[in-house]
Amino acid sequence: MTSPIEVDTARPQGGLSDELLIQGFVDNFLQGHTALLSNQNLRTEPLFDTVQLLSPKEGIVATAKVKDAPIKMIIRHSSSYWEFLHEYLTAQSFYPMLKAPQEGCYIYRFCEAPEGYKLHCTTAKDLWRACWGRGFGVRSGIPLDLLVWRQGPAGTKENWYSLRGMDCENAQLMIKMLGWTETINGTDLVLWTREEQESGNSSGTSRLNPGLRGSAKFRQ
Repeated sequence: MTSPIEVDTARPQGGLSDELLIQGFVDNFLQGHTALLSNQNLRTEPLFDTVQLLSPKEGIVATAKVKDAPIKMIIRHSSSYWEFLHEYLTAQSFYPMLKAPQEGCYIYRFCEAPEGYKLHCTTAKDLWRACWGRGFGVRSGIPLDLLVWRQGPAGTKENWYSLRGMDCENAQLMIKMLGWTETINGTDLVLWTREEQESGNSSGTSRLNPGLRGSAKFRQ
């Protein structure tokens, strides 16, 4: 992981490109810092125990919860900056694990796949394609090599669950788990893992410093 961008908070950083500013925003978030960054398109702004990434055209792009345990970032999926934020965060093993209460937003937290599995973050439609491409729905038995991260209602346990199947009804997808079925839109993001076929290694080593507050492994 790169070191956080050192910022002189007494003056705006107008020379930063959008990409470098976003990298600085993420790096400082991972280290628990609240440095000020700005250019003509973006700026960061502390607000209580959070730091917001703001755009004059789009408003709030992302909100970093640097004091939470585990640390997390809320990102608006419809933002034109989402793709770069998503790619940079997932490179640090931060994934959209939950849908935020704010419409069109996802909560990114640190996550690793269970041992022997490779982690994927796709739309529900792409998960559907992966299922049908491997014969789900036309083959009997339980596909134990695919696990899906379940958000669950407030107060219930979050964890990886074996995918029992998927159906499509009224242009929506139904993800079937043991004892429950969740109906979601095809464009919703889903976190899932597939058992490694070529080797017994896990999905790789996270770039996140093990000493950071956000690096605790989730239940498996």
